[in-house]
Amino acid sequence: MTERIVYPDIEKTLVDYLTAQLTAVSDTAKVVTRVPEPRPARMVRVKRNDRILRQDIEDREGRRGPNLILDRPRVVLECTDDAGAAADLAGRVRAILSAAAPGYLGTVWCEYIEDVGLENDTDPATAAPRHAIIADLIVRGKAD
Repeated sequence: MTERIVYPDIEKTLVDYLTAQLTAVSDTAKVVTRVPEPRPARMVRVKRNDRILRQDIEDREGRRGPNLILDRPRVVLECTDDAGAAADLAGRVRAILSAAAPGYLGTVWCEYIEDVGLENDTDPATAAPRHAIIADLIVRGKAD
């Protein structure tokens, strides 16, 4: 029988990890997966989006998804700040991520993080300044 592997909830993992890291440097940004009501003035929204194309063998040959015990989630981190410092927040989040791997994101082992890019994208609903970071991670699952 093939061993079953359970992969971590990367959104929750990153919310917990980024919250701790931002708090450690006295940053008041709220890290969320869904925008709360009322919307925080300074926030990082984490969402997994594997549908964004990767320009690698996975997309060319259709080999998307987990491989053995490793998962390759693509995440989007939307950084907003009503005071106009969304770019600074994005820079801080990128620095935290670039220093995180290889290593643990809380209890989850992260082998590699590739910063795919940054997009300056004003929030269409609120007109708040927003910078979106796209990153690919390689994280380890655990036997079920």
